[in-house]
Amino acid sequence: MAFIQTNLNYAIEYSKQMANVYPYISYFSDLYGSPNSATYKPISGKAVAVQSMTVKGATFADRDGYSGSAQRNFNTQQQVLTMRMDRKFKTSVDPLDMQEDPIVALANITKTFNEQQKIPEMDTYAVSTLAAAAADFGGVDAAALTADNILTQWDTYLAYMVNQRVPRDRIRCKMTPDTYKLLKEAAGITRFVEADTGIRNIDRNVGKLDGVAIMEVPKDMMMSAYDYTEGWEAESGAKQINLLMFDPIAIAAPIVYDTSMVSPPSAYTDGQYTYFERWYYDVFALNQRLPGIFVNMASNPALGTLNIATAAGSDSTHTIINGLAPAPYGMKYVAKTKTGSAESVTYGQALTGWTDVTNGASFETAAGDTVTVALVNTTKGNTATAAGSAAAVVGA
Repeated sequence: MAFIQTNLNYAIEYSKQMANVYPYISYFSDLYGSPNSATYKPISGKAVAVQSMTVKGATFADRDGYSGSAQRNFNTQQQVLTMRMDRKFKTSVDPLDMQEDPIVALANITKTFNEQQKIPEMDTYAVSTLAAAAADFGGVDAAALTADNILTQWDTYLAYMVNQRVPRDRIRCKMTPDTYKLLKEAAGITRFVEADTGIRNIDRNVGKLDGVAIMEVPKDMMMSAYDYTEGWEAESGAKQINLLMFDPIAIAAPIVYDTSMVSPPSAYTDGQYTYFERWYYDVFALNQRLPGIFVNMASNPALGTLNIATAAGSDSTHTIINGLAPAPYGMKYVAKTKTGSAESVTYGQALTGWTDVTNGASFETAAGDTVTVALVNTTKGNTATAAGSAAAVVGA
Protein backbone atom coordinates (compact mmCIF):
# COMPACT_ATOMS: atom_id res chain seq x y z
CA MET A 1 0.00 0.00 0.00
CA ALA A 2 1.41 3.40 -0.99
CA PHE A 3 2.28 5.82 1.82
CA ILE A 4 0.08 8.96 2.03
CA GLN A 5 1.26 11.86 4.13
CA THR A 6 -1.36 13.19 6.60
CA ASN A 7 -1.40 16.34 8.76
CA LEU A 8 -0.31 16.11 12.39
CA ASN A 9 -2.84 17.29 15.01
CA TYR A 10 -0.98 19.87 17.08
CA ALA A 11 -3.97 20.77 19.29
CA ILE A 12 -3.82 17.47 21.19
CA GLU A 13 -1.31 16.46 23.83
CA TYR A 14 0.07 13.17 22.59
CA SER A 15 0.89 10.05 24.57
CA LYS A 16 4.55 9.32 25.11
CA GLN A 17 4.33 5.69 23.95
CA MET A 18 3.60 4.33 20.46
CA ALA A 19 0.83 1.80 19.80
CA ASN A 20 1.81 0.81 16.28
CA VAL A 21 0.48 -2.17 14.34
CA TYR A 22 2.02 -5.47 15.41
CA PRO A 23 5.66 -5.41 14.31
CA TYR A 24 7.21 -7.84 11.87
CA ILE A 25 10.11 -9.88 13.12
CA SER A 26 12.88 -11.37 11.02
CA TYR A 27 11.80 -14.85 10.00
CA PHE A 28 14.91 -15.43 7.88
CA SER A 29 17.76 -14.44 10.16
CA ASP A 30 19.09 -18.00 9.74
CA LEU A 31 19.47 -17.28 6.03
CA TYR A 32 20.98 -13.79 6.17
CA GLY A 33 23.26 -14.97 8.96
CA SER A 34 24.44 -18.13 7.19
CA PRO A 35 28.19 -18.66 6.55
CA ASN A 36 27.67 -18.33 2.78
CA SER A 37 26.41 -14.78 3.20
CA ALA A 38 29.89 -13.71 4.29
CA THR A 39 31.82 -16.12 2.04
CA TYR A 40 30.12 -15.09 -1.22
CA LYS A 41 30.02 -11.35 -0.69
CA PRO A 42 31.32 -8.76 -3.18
CA ILE A 43 34.11 -6.70 -1.64
CA SER A 44 35.15 -4.13 -4.23
CA GLY A 45 32.50 -4.59 -6.94
CA LYS A 46 28.84 -5.43 -7.38
CA ALA A 47 29.36 -9.09 -8.33
CA VAL A 48 31.21 -12.16 -7.09
CA ALA A 49 31.96 -15.39 -8.99
CA VAL A 50 31.17 -18.61 -7.13
CA GLN A 51 33.50 -21.40 -8.25
CA SER A 52 32.63 -25.10 -8.42
CA MET A 53 34.31 -28.22 -9.77
CA THR A 54 33.31 -31.59 -11.21
CA VAL A 55 35.60 -34.59 -11.78
CA LYS A 56 35.52 -37.78 -13.82
CA GLY A 57 35.11 -41.13 -12.09
CA ALA A 58 37.92 -43.60 -11.35
CA THR A 59 38.90 -46.49 -13.65
CA PHE A 60 40.64 -49.83 -13.10
CA ALA A 61 44.42 -49.70 -12.83
CA ASP A 62 46.58 -51.40 -15.47
CA ARG A 63 49.46 -53.34 -13.86
CA ASP A 64 50.99 -54.38 -17.17
CA GLY A 65 51.79 -51.04 -18.66
CA TYR A 66 51.63 -47.28 -18.64
CA SER A 67 50.13 -45.22 -21.43
CA GLY A 68 52.67 -42.44 -20.97
CA SER A 69 50.06 -39.71 -21.16
CA ALA A 70 47.40 -38.16 -19.00
CA GLN A 71 44.54 -35.80 -19.62
CA ARG A 72 42.61 -33.33 -17.49
CA ASN A 73 39.67 -35.15 -15.92
CA PHE A 74 38.08 -32.25 -14.08
CA ASN A 75 36.09 -29.18 -15.04
CA THR A 76 35.48 -25.89 -13.28
CA GLN A 77 32.40 -23.70 -13.52
CA GLN A 78 31.50 -20.34 -12.12
CA GLN A 79 28.24 -18.64 -11.22
CA VAL A 80 28.36 -14.86 -11.19
CA LEU A 81 26.23 -13.34 -8.43
CA THR A 82 25.34 -9.73 -9.28
CA MET A 83 23.82 -7.57 -6.54
CA ARG A 84 20.41 -6.03 -7.29
CA MET A 85 18.67 -4.70 -4.17
CA ASP A 86 20.12 -1.20 -3.58
CA ARG A 87 17.53 0.38 -1.26
CA LYS A 88 17.09 3.66 0.60
CA PHE A 89 14.70 5.50 2.95
CA LYS A 90 14.73 9.21 3.72
CA THR A 91 12.49 11.51 5.74
CA SER A 92 12.58 15.04 7.06
CA VAL A 93 11.90 15.62 10.75
CA ASP A 94 10.84 19.05 11.99
CA PRO A 95 12.27 20.07 15.40
CA LEU A 96 8.89 21.51 16.41
CA ASP A 97 7.21 18.16 15.72
CA MET A 98 9.77 16.58 18.01
CA GLN A 99 9.03 19.17 20.68
CA GLU A 100 5.23 19.01 20.52
CA ASP A 101 4.75 15.27 19.90
CA PRO A 102 6.78 12.98 22.19
CA ILE A 103 6.79 10.00 19.83
CA VAL A 104 8.30 12.02 16.95
CA ALA A 105 11.82 10.97 17.78
CA LEU A 106 14.56 9.64 15.53
CA ALA A 107 14.74 6.41 17.54
CA ASN A 108 11.01 5.80 17.02
CA ILE A 109 11.27 6.50 13.30
CA THR A 110 14.12 4.01 13.02
CA LYS A 111 12.24 1.41 15.04
CA THR A 112 9.01 1.79 13.07
CA PHE A 113 10.71 1.75 9.70
CA ASN A 114 12.67 -1.40 10.49
CA GLU A 115 9.67 -3.24 11.96
CA GLN A 116 7.16 -2.32 9.26
CA GLN A 117 9.24 -1.96 6.12
CA LYS A 118 12.90 -2.97 6.07
CA ILE A 119 12.74 -6.34 7.85
CA PRO A 120 9.60 -7.65 6.11
CA GLU A 121 10.91 -6.44 2.75
CA MET A 122 14.10 -8.45 3.13
CA ASP A 123 12.15 -11.53 4.23
CA THR A 124 9.62 -11.36 1.39
CA TYR A 125 12.47 -10.90 -1.07
CA ALA A 126 14.13 -14.04 0.31
CA VAL A 127 10.89 -16.05 0.01
CA SER A 128 10.08 -14.97 -3.54
CA THR A 129 13.68 -15.36 -4.74
CA LEU A 130 13.96 -18.90 -3.35
CA ALA A 131 10.53 -19.81 -4.75
CA ALA A 132 11.65 -18.61 -8.20
CA ALA A 133 14.85 -20.66 -7.94
CA ALA A 134 12.87 -23.74 -6.92
CA ALA A 135 10.48 -23.20 -9.83
CA ASP A 136 13.32 -22.89 -12.34
CA PHE A 137 14.87 -26.11 -11.02
CA GLY A 138 11.63 -28.05 -10.67
CA GLY A 139 11.65 -28.23 -6.86
CA VAL A 140 7.97 -27.36 -6.64
CA ASP A 141 4.94 -29.38 -5.60
CA ALA A 142 1.39 -28.07 -6.01
CA ALA A 143 -0.44 -30.84 -4.14
CA ALA A 144 -3.21 -29.46 -1.95
CA LEU A 145 -2.20 -30.06 1.67
CA THR A 146 -4.72 -31.47 4.16
CA ALA A 147 -4.53 -32.79 7.71
CA ASP A 148 -4.78 -36.29 6.23
CA ASN A 149 -1.92 -36.01 3.72
CA ILE A 150 0.47 -33.42 5.14
CA LEU A 151 2.71 -35.94 6.91
CA THR A 152 2.89 -38.12 3.78
CA GLN A 153 3.80 -35.08 1.69
CA TRP A 154 6.34 -34.02 4.32
CA ASP A 155 8.00 -37.43 4.18
CA THR A 156 8.11 -37.23 0.37
CA TYR A 157 9.72 -33.78 0.36
CA LEU A 158 12.23 -34.74 3.03
CA ALA A 159 13.12 -38.03 1.33
CA TYR A 160 13.73 -36.17 -1.93
CA MET A 161 16.10 -33.68 -0.30
CA VAL A 162 18.00 -36.32 1.70
CA ASN A 163 18.33 -38.48 -1.44
CA GLN A 164 20.04 -35.47 -3.01
CA ARG A 165 22.53 -35.56 -0.09
CA VAL A 166 21.10 -32.50 1.66
CA PRO A 167 21.92 -33.02 5.37
CA ARG A 168 18.66 -33.43 7.28
CA ASP A 169 19.90 -31.55 10.34
CA ARG A 170 20.59 -28.43 8.25
CA ILE A 171 17.16 -28.21 6.63
CA ARG A 172 14.88 -25.36 7.74
CA CYS A 173 11.15 -25.12 7.07
CA LYS A 174 9.01 -21.98 6.93
CA MET A 175 5.25 -22.41 6.58
CA THR A 176 2.10 -20.33 6.75
CA PRO A 177 -0.08 -20.51 9.89
CA ASP A 178 -2.73 -22.33 7.82
CA THR A 179 -0.22 -25.05 6.89
CA TYR A 180 1.01 -25.20 10.49
CA LYS A 181 -2.59 -25.73 11.61
CA LEU A 182 -2.87 -28.73 9.28
CA LEU A 183 0.35 -30.13 10.71
CA LYS A 184 -0.97 -29.86 14.27
CA GLU A 185 -4.21 -31.57 13.24
CA ALA A 186 -2.41 -34.51 11.59
CA ALA A 187 -3.14 -37.84 13.21
CA GLY A 188 0.54 -38.78 13.49
CA ILE A 189 1.52 -35.76 15.63
CA THR A 190 1.96 -36.47 19.36
CA ARG A 191 0.38 -34.10 21.91
CA PHE A 192 1.72 -33.58 25.44
CA VAL A 193 -0.30 -32.81 28.57
CA GLU A 194 1.56 -31.27 31.52
CA ALA A 195 -0.20 -31.98 34.80
CA ASP A 196 2.61 -31.86 37.37
CA THR A 197 2.61 -28.06 37.64
CA GLY A 198 -0.95 -27.84 38.92
CA ILE A 199 -1.97 -26.15 35.67
CA ARG A 200 -3.22 -28.44 32.93
CA ASN A 201 -1.33 -27.38 29.81
CA ILE A 202 -1.89 -29.06 26.47
CA ASP A 203 1.13 -28.45 24.26
CA ARG A 204 0.52 -28.90 20.53
CA ASN A 205 3.54 -26.90 19.44
CA VAL A 206 5.51 -28.45 16.57
CA GLY A 207 8.89 -26.75 16.76
CA LYS A 208 10.71 -29.59 15.03
CA LEU A 209 9.62 -32.51 12.91
CA ASP A 210 12.07 -35.29 12.01
CA GLY A 211 14.93 -33.02 13.10
CA VAL A 212 13.81 -30.13 10.84
CA ALA A 213 13.25 -26.77 12.57
CA ILE A 214 9.83 -25.28 11.74
CA MET A 215 8.75 -21.63 11.90
CA GLU A 216 5.42 -20.01 11.11
CA VAL A 217 5.54 -17.03 8.73
CA PRO A 218 2.51 -14.78 8.07
CA LYS A 219 0.85 -15.72 4.79
CA ASP A 220 1.20 -12.22 3.29
CA MET A 221 4.98 -12.72 3.53
CA MET A 222 4.85 -16.10 1.76
CA MET A 223 3.99 -15.14 -1.83
CA SER A 224 5.80 -16.00 -5.05
CA ALA A 225 6.31 -12.42 -6.33
CA TYR A 226 6.43 -8.91 -4.86
CA ASP A 227 6.59 -5.35 -6.14
CA TYR A 228 9.34 -3.29 -4.47
CA THR A 229 8.75 0.01 -6.27
CA GLU A 230 7.84 1.56 -2.92
CA GLY A 231 7.99 -0.67 0.11
CA TRP A 232 6.83 -4.23 -0.49
CA GLU A 233 3.54 -5.51 -1.85
CA ALA A 234 2.53 -8.84 -3.37
CA GLU A 235 2.14 -8.65 -7.13
CA SER A 236 -1.19 -9.30 -8.76
CA GLY A 237 -1.31 -12.98 -9.67
CA ALA A 238 1.34 -13.99 -7.12
CA LYS A 239 0.88 -17.53 -5.82
CA GLN A 240 0.57 -18.49 -2.18
CA ILE A 241 3.56 -20.41 -0.87
CA ASN A 242 2.37 -22.89 1.73
CA LEU A 243 5.71 -24.36 2.74
CA LEU A 244 9.36 -23.58 2.02
CA MET A 245 12.16 -26.00 2.90
CA PHE A 246 15.79 -25.00 2.41
CA ASP A 247 19.37 -25.65 3.45
CA PRO A 248 21.06 -22.32 4.31
CA ILE A 249 24.27 -23.62 2.70
CA ALA A 250 22.43 -23.78 -0.65
CA ILE A 251 21.96 -20.02 -0.51
CA ALA A 252 24.03 -16.85 -0.31
CA ALA A 253 22.37 -13.76 1.17
CA PRO A 254 25.05 -11.06 1.40
CA ILE A 255 24.43 -7.65 2.96
CA VAL A 256 27.15 -5.54 1.38
CA TYR A 257 26.22 -2.15 2.84
CA ASP A 258 23.91 -1.13 5.67
CA THR A 259 24.03 2.33 7.21
CA SER A 260 21.84 5.02 8.75
CA MET A 261 22.63 8.67 9.40
CA VAL A 262 21.09 11.92 10.55
CA SER A 263 21.85 15.39 9.21
CA PRO A 264 21.30 18.27 11.67
CA PRO A 265 18.99 21.19 10.87
CA SER A 266 20.44 23.69 8.42
CA ALA A 267 19.43 26.54 6.17
CA TYR A 268 19.50 24.11 3.24
CA THR A 269 16.86 21.91 4.90
CA ASP A 270 14.73 24.81 6.21
CA GLY A 271 15.81 24.02 9.73
CA GLN A 272 14.74 20.36 9.64
CA TYR A 273 16.57 17.15 10.48
CA THR A 274 17.10 14.62 7.69
CA TYR A 275 17.05 10.92 8.54
CA PHE A 276 18.50 8.55 5.93
CA GLU A 277 18.98 4.78 5.63
CA ARG A 278 20.57 2.80 2.82
CA TRP A 279 21.25 -0.89 2.51
CA TYR A 280 22.49 -3.12 -0.31
CA TYR A 281 21.63 -6.79 -0.19
CA ASP A 282 20.52 -9.78 -2.24
CA VAL A 283 19.61 -13.45 -2.07
CA PHE A 284 21.04 -16.07 -4.44
CA ALA A 285 20.43 -19.78 -4.90
CA LEU A 286 23.70 -21.57 -5.70
CA ASN A 287 23.48 -23.53 -8.96
CA GLN A 288 25.22 -26.64 -7.66
CA ARG A 289 22.98 -26.87 -4.59
CA LEU A 290 19.51 -26.28 -6.03
CA PRO A 291 18.15 -29.58 -4.59
CA GLY A 292 18.51 -27.85 -1.21
CA ILE A 293 15.41 -25.70 -1.91
CA PHE A 294 11.86 -27.08 -2.11
CA VAL A 295 8.47 -25.37 -2.19
CA ASN A 296 4.83 -26.32 -1.91
CA MET A 297 2.66 -23.63 -3.47
CA ALA A 298 -0.97 -23.15 -4.44
CA SER A 299 -0.43 -24.10 -8.10
CA ASN A 300 2.41 -24.96 -10.44
CA PRO A 301 4.49 -22.11 -11.88
CA ALA A 302 4.25 -21.22 -15.53
CA LEU A 303 6.53 -23.16 -17.88
CA GLY A 304 9.74 -21.25 -18.54
CA THR A 305 10.75 -20.23 -22.05
CA LEU A 306 13.85 -21.39 -23.95
CA ASN A 307 14.92 -19.22 -26.86
CA ILE A 308 16.48 -21.76 -29.19
CA ALA A 309 17.73 -21.45 -32.75
CA THR A 310 18.31 -24.04 -35.45
CA ALA A 311 20.87 -24.16 -38.24
CA ALA A 312 21.43 -26.46 -41.18
CA GLY A 313 22.89 -29.82 -40.26
CA SER A 314 25.41 -31.92 -42.15
CA ASP A 315 22.75 -33.58 -44.31
CA SER A 316 19.04 -33.58 -45.14
CA THR A 317 18.13 -35.44 -41.94
CA HIS A 318 19.89 -33.31 -39.32
CA THR A 319 19.63 -29.84 -37.78
CA ILE A 320 21.91 -28.03 -35.35
CA ILE A 321 20.39 -26.79 -32.08
CA ASN A 322 21.84 -23.53 -30.73
CA GLY A 323 21.09 -21.07 -27.93
CA LEU A 324 21.29 -23.45 -24.97
CA ALA A 325 23.04 -22.15 -21.87
CA PRO A 326 24.95 -24.66 -19.70
CA ALA A 327 22.44 -26.75 -17.75
CA PRO A 328 22.61 -26.37 -13.95
CA TYR A 329 23.44 -29.32 -11.72
CA GLY A 330 20.69 -31.94 -11.79
CA MET A 331 19.29 -30.72 -15.11
CA LYS A 332 19.71 -31.45 -18.81
CA TYR A 333 18.22 -30.61 -22.19
CA VAL A 334 16.08 -33.05 -24.17
CA ALA A 335 14.59 -32.65 -27.63
CA LYS A 336 11.84 -34.10 -29.77
CA THR A 337 10.82 -33.51 -33.36
CA LYS A 338 7.29 -33.41 -34.74
CA THR A 339 5.82 -32.83 -38.17
CA GLY A 340 4.17 -29.42 -38.33
CA SER A 341 3.38 -28.06 -34.86
CA ALA A 342 5.58 -28.18 -31.76
CA GLU A 343 5.29 -30.78 -29.01
CA SER A 344 3.02 -29.71 -26.14
CA VAL A 345 4.87 -29.42 -22.81
CA THR A 346 3.54 -28.44 -19.37
CA TYR A 347 5.43 -27.55 -16.19
CA GLY A 348 6.27 -30.65 -14.16
CA GLN A 349 5.50 -33.05 -17.02
CA ALA A 350 7.76 -36.10 -17.06
CA LEU A 351 9.27 -36.31 -20.55
CA THR A 352 10.01 -39.86 -21.67
CA GLY A 353 11.23 -40.89 -25.10
CA TRP A 354 13.02 -37.60 -25.71
CA THR A 355 16.65 -37.36 -26.90
CA ASP A 356 19.39 -35.78 -24.79
CA VAL A 357 20.94 -32.74 -26.52
CA THR A 358 23.52 -30.08 -25.80
CA ASN A 359 24.23 -26.70 -27.34
CA GLY A 360 25.51 -27.08 -30.91
CA ALA A 361 24.35 -30.70 -31.09
CA SER A 362 23.34 -32.32 -34.37
CA PHE A 363 19.77 -33.59 -34.01
CA GLU A 364 17.99 -35.98 -36.35
CA THR A 365 14.85 -34.49 -37.88
CA ALA A 366 13.26 -33.80 -41.28
CA ALA A 367 12.35 -30.81 -43.41
CA GLY A 368 9.01 -29.37 -42.31
CA ASP A 369 9.37 -30.60 -38.71
CA THR A 370 9.35 -28.47 -35.58
CA VAL A 371 12.03 -29.18 -32.99
CA THR A 372 11.08 -28.74 -29.33
CA VAL A 373 13.76 -28.56 -26.64
CA ALA A 374 12.97 -28.80 -22.92
CA LEU A 375 15.03 -28.25 -19.79
CA VAL A 376 14.26 -31.08 -17.37
CA ASN A 377 15.07 -31.95 -13.77
CA THR A 378 16.90 -35.30 -13.78
CA THR A 379 16.53 -35.69 -10.01
CA LYS A 380 12.74 -35.83 -10.37
CA GLY A 381 12.28 -38.11 -13.36
CA ASN A 382 13.02 -35.65 -16.18
CA THR A 383 10.23 -33.24 -15.25
CA ALA A 384 10.04 -30.17 -17.48
CA THR A 385 10.67 -26.65 -16.20
CA ALA A 386 11.16 -24.75 -19.49
CA ALA A 387 10.75 -25.37 -23.22
CA GLY A 388 11.15 -23.73 -26.61
CA SER A 389 10.63 -24.63 -30.26
CA ALA A 390 12.02 -23.75 -33.67
CA ALA A 391 11.51 -24.95 -37.22
CA ALA A 392 13.98 -27.62 -38.29
CA VAL A 393 16.66 -26.44 -40.74
CA VAL A 394 18.24 -29.40 -42.49
CA GLY A 395 21.33 -29.60 -44.66
CA ALA A 396 21.52 -30.41 -48.34
